[in-house]
Amino acid sequence: MGPENARVFGLKPWFPWPLSRWRWLNDPVRAERLAALRIGVAFIMLLDVVFGFWPRATEMFGADSLADPPLHAAQFKDSQGEWTGRWSLFDNLLGGEPVVEPATVRVLIGSWALASFLLLIGLGSRLSALWCFLMSVSICQSNPNIDNAGDTVRSLALLYLFLGPSGAAWSVESWLRRRFYWAAVRGEEGAFRGVALMRNEEPSRLAHFVQPWALRLLFVQMMVIYLCNGIAKSSGDTWHEGRSLHDVLGDLTLARWSYYMFPLPFWMTSTLTRLVLWWELLFAPIMLVPWRSLADWWRERLPAVDLVQYSFRWTREIFLGFGASFHLGILISMELGGFAPYMLCLYLPLLPWERSRWTTKTPLAG
Repeated sequence: MGPENARVFGLKPWFPWPLSRWRWLNDPVRAERLAALRIGVAFIMLLDVVFGFWPRATEMFGADSLADPPLHAAQFKDSQGEWTGRWSLFDNLLGGEPVVEPATVRVLIGSWALASFLLLIGLGSRLSALWCFLMSVSICQSNPNIDNAGDTVRSLALLYLFLGPSGAAWSVESWLRRRFYWAAVRGEEGAFRGVALMRNEEPSRLAHFVQPWALRLLFVQMMVIYLCNGIAKSSGDTWHEGRSLHDVLGDLTLARWSYYMFPLPFWMTSTLTRLVLWWELLFAPIMLVPWRSLADWWRERLPAVDLVQYSFRWTREIFLGFGASFHLGILISMELGGFAPYMLCLYLPLLPWERSRWTTKTPLAG
């Protein structure tokens, strides 16, 4: 059941027990949380396409480019000519032939920019997210030379934006939905004659909610990303020895500026290195612990010790705040493509957007 005095968007999947009793996975959430993810991803992607891919479109894709079809033919067909299971719009857009004409390449990149803009304003959100997802996967498959972790995160976010009703709030779709509605038109004898677009006397003030499963799956994906990164880092020596960040900041291919311009003391980079390693390893376990329930349990039994129960209550927020700061630091100091801004977008649905002044304040129950 959704909240009263509200409209709930999205399909509610069937879950077996005990998942069907898990409120975190089943209770609708405010649509602004999914909308924040849509706006953040679409904004970063639009900048990425317009200033990154469009100026170099013919250098990256098509004939005589870094993705000249013969160079990466093995991506899509093996030595026996059998399909490998990978696909790309650049490989078989027209009659199964690879895209080689510069004009066609620019049309594809231009359509990606247009779809990014439509996703940003929330017009045809799901179709726009689907096209952006297809384009995002296609560029990664057709030109592995420019693929990085940021492209992978972008593709994952776009998939969940397509699966969820991301245009339910802060969108052109939502603006139109609150002011207009479709109604059946009938003749004098009650015969159905068609449908007509009708205007509400006043815009609807109902709060909009969405089914949470797409956002929850994205959060699970986020936990998996950090856990796998942490395991990969712990398999080497540089992170345990505390010198990984020091080495990276001294690498001119990764750092945004020379280490000699801003020499951070080794004790600082060493401490941050170990903090990042253990934060990634502990992120998923920490997120799975019901800290607020533990805080309530502690308050009932030991009310005099407030510091401990407050620490319990804000454990998740502390870890998430460290993560956002970590990615912001990467964005400022390192050249890692779109990894940092796209990862920061994954934090947007976790903010309490329902408290903002741009959100419908209709009293709710349930």
